[in-house]
Amino acid sequence: MTSLKPVRSVLITGAGGNLGRKLMAHLLAQDWCERIVALDRSPPSLAKPVDRVQWVSGDLADPSDVQWHDALAEVDAAVHFAAQNPYPDAPWSDASASFDMTLALLAAVSRAGLQRIVFASSNHVMGQYKDAPLADALTPGALTTSLPPGPGTRWFNGREMLQGFAYAASKLMGERACLAEAQRSNGRLTGVCVRIGWCQPGENRPETINTSGLPGEETNAGPDTERDLRWFRNMWLSNRDFTAVMERALLAEAQAWPQPGIVVNGMSANRGMPWDIETTRRLIGYEPQDDIWAHVR
Repeated sequence: MTSLKPVRSVLITGAGGNLGRKLMAHLLAQDWCERIVALDRSPPSLAKPVDRVQWVSGDLADPSDVQWHDALAEVDAAVHFAAQNPYPDAPWSDASASFDMTLALLAAVSRAGLQRIVFASSNHVMGQYKDAPLADALTPGALTTSLPPGPGTRWFNGREMLQGFAYAASKLMGERACLAEAQRSNGRLTGVCVRIGWCQPGENRPETINTSGLPGEETNAGPDTERDLRWFRNMWLSNRDFTAVMERALLAEAQAWPQPGIVVNGMSANRGMPWDIETTRRLIGYEPQDDIWAHVR
């Protein structure tokens, strides 16, 4: 793979959302980050300009929107959070639109000559491992990214059981597209797809994780409540571990990777969890600091 210059400037799509805001605040505190281009359909109104941040209004759902294409100029890397609907109960129409956005961004990123794309994938790509039969053989650390995907987590929303096939499928196909584009570029573009655990909005406290699979909904009354709650807690990703794994995904050297694009898990160091983060440590140098079981019983 081609040896590339260090990343110094970053485009963040969906920058006004939960994850985008958290990452942007973290990057602004890092000396290496010289410039952030914050892309969103509706950028927030800022009382005063923020040094090193350029807000851009653009719609990735519109491939002809020159504003977001122009935003790719003179940045080294992109982090892609934007989605038509960021929740696991998204319908197929929204999930398809999100995938189209990912494809449009990947094509533009390659044309613009960026060197790194970080795709915000999801634990929902492996959601079927929550339940039997896939859950039966899981041991701590066994849920690696090399296992066959199991898209669609089953959860109880307080009224009925749901399964987010559409949302999970859009994330899985987004991963595949990122890996394919990195391979096609022969390493000129490298990619990291992070299967993000559960990083709730705001303070992201361990005790507010619930069995709904959705932030802000306290629904611990479905079938298999105790087992389901443990599944969701085990995928907790603290705010500082979230920013750490995304920063490492941006900066990690790619020379030792098995291919130009990789997929890694992004969870905190939750004791006994089925998710494998040893591979994340090895490939991108991620060192999580938090453990949900130090806070909840």
